[in-house]
Amino acid sequence: MATTTATINITSDIAPGATISKTMTMHKLQSATGLEETSGLRTKKFTATTAASVVEQDEFTSTKASKVYMRNTGSSKVNFFYVAKHASAAASDTDAETIGKLYGGDWMLIPYLADVNITVAPSSAETMTLEYMVFVE
Repeated sequence: MATTTATINITSDIAPGATISKTMTMHKLQSATGLEETSGLRTKKFTATTAASVVEQDEFTSTKASKVYMRNTGSSKVNFFYVAKHASAAASDTDAETIGKLYGGDWMLIPYLADVNITVAPSSAETMTLEYMVFVE
């Protein structure tokens, strides 16, 4: 049986109690059994601002538990990736389908229903690289 654990440690001096340290074991849907498969760690290099699907819904089963990890491998605090639930949404942050922006060094780990594609679009035509992986049952 596989075990996949994610840990986050946030240390801040903003206010008392602003420090967080949490660990999560990724489980199959309604089970104590761990997720057993991944898409493999992938990278995608972008040289234009064109949106691209990086997680395709038809690769995974929507009735199972999944998690998506993404990281902007760059260091720029100006250039970022829009992250969205549909290809049409990744082009701007004004669209209701956009999840957020990943600036250089930023990463995210989110639950995924596998009911839509997850797309990204760079904010700049400068070379940018996205690292990503899907954890699934």
